[in-house]
Amino acid sequence: MIGSGYGGGVSALRLGQAGVETLILERGRLWDTPDADGKRFTKMLPADTRAGWFSDVPPSIVTSFRGVSIDAVAAHNPSSQPKQAGICEKVTHGAHHVFHGVGVGGGSMVNAAIAAIPTPDQVRAAFPDIDPTEFLGTYMDRARTALRISYRNMDWFEQTPYFQYARVGRAYAQTAGYKVDYNGSAYSFDYMMREANGEVPLSALDWECQFGNNYGRDGSVDQTYIAAAIKTGKVTLQPLTEVTGIRRERSGEYVVSTRRIDRWGAEQSRDEFGCDQLYLAAGVLGTNQLLLRARDTGTLSDLSDEIGRGYGNNGDLMLAHNLKDSDPAGTKQSLLGMINLDGRDDPVNPVYASMFSLPLPIETHALGYYVMVKTGDRSDITFDKASDSIRIDWPQSHTDHLIERAKIVFDKLTAANGVDYRDDLFSGEAFASNTVHPLGGCVRGKATDAFGRVNGYDNLFVNDASLIPGYIGCNPYMSITALAERNIEGILAGRH
Repeated sequence: MIGSGYGGGVSALRLGQAGVETLILERGRLWDTPDADGKRFTKMLPADTRAGWFSDVPPSIVTSFRGVSIDAVAAHNPSSQPKQAGICEKVTHGAHHVFHGVGVGGGSMVNAAIAAIPTPDQVRAAFPDIDPTEFLGTYMDRARTALRISYRNMDWFEQTPYFQYARVGRAYAQTAGYKVDYNGSAYSFDYMMREANGEVPLSALDWECQFGNNYGRDGSVDQTYIAAAIKTGKVTLQPLTEVTGIRRERSGEYVVSTRRIDRWGAEQSRDEFGCDQLYLAAGVLGTNQLLLRARDTGTLSDLSDEIGRGYGNNGDLMLAHNLKDSDPAGTKQSLLGMINLDGRDDPVNPVYASMFSLPLPIETHALGYYVMVKTGDRSDITFDKASDSIRIDWPQSHTDHLIERAKIVFDKLTAANGVDYRDDLFSGEAFASNTVHPLGGCVRGKATDAFGRVNGYDNLFVNDASLIPGYIGCNPYMSITALAERNIEGILAGRH
């Protein structure tokens, strides 16, 4: 198995429980050992080189504040450690930036842990052949239990200073006629309450989120699915192992070529592994690169033309606006457990937007959003042999369409509340073309069958976000996990 995020974790556990000997190959680190400072992960600000994948500069989603850039802060506070296999990677493809986790647990290590549940209509649109009742019942419940999703104590939420910004955001949304969704979280709300009471070490309340949480993130895949998979005695994990190629022998055996490194990037070995079944769960960028490389270099030449098609960014865009002087965000913030502006019932312009504050101990009078709007824009992922890398043709027009859709919502919200957009959080831009939710490229029903079996090859499977057709309309990790649960159950049961 290649990859250890949501899809990889689900697959590994269920295969292990079925008695299948499984080796997990993961490009990133297993983040289980504290450094000299006693912590596994770095804070978001200032961040050290544990933040980025072999990068001096942390791959920050918010890149500036009032004219001061994050790059400048990093230069002023150089890390005591050299570049290393950090936990988050930023890559630019066309007119958008993609952020993704690199490590055992994948995106579950670096996201805001927002356990958003799609509506039945969203399930029907993304998976027309799947009964929404079954998906949101059987498989979503399975994901919710395995990922230890918790829900906030509303009495505490209504009075804690750490969610002052969220209560202001709720009021602004309601003034503009929008509901809010109180998401569950893979971060423990019980732990967060104990943080606020001074009973345990701080994490969500101490500027930790995008580059890992030292405490409290009980529902990350490394601590749930992967840990349980290893306990079966059938699953082995090998981190810091980059897969450089896959091929199939005449015997039907798949051969995986690898390059193993240490934390600092020094090569340790190059090895090949043979297997009867190969599961790809390396995330959208990783899975598509491996399959496109294999197809275009001839090692899996019968892969279909559908590989690489149907990529979307889940309608992601980021923006921020001012808050009125009478509506402070507060000088304390929880960076996890947010709430969401929920306009998914709008048939013309559905929207879901997770609210966030800035990890600063000063009053910012700013409120930010991870916005998800719906467009029909999709792109192709292609492989460039010369650079041995993938490219995503994401044109500026796609980003322009996202901005147009988001402005319909947030022009209404800012006007209703008498506030203006902020352009100082994204290096002079009011709207940032960032995505933390890449989807597609190996769309189920096109590049694969209904359970992730890759067309043209027996015993080759995809089980990650690559299967989702570019858009789900809310934070997708619960949907990715539920779909992976359905897929692996169907494969093990021989369903078609």
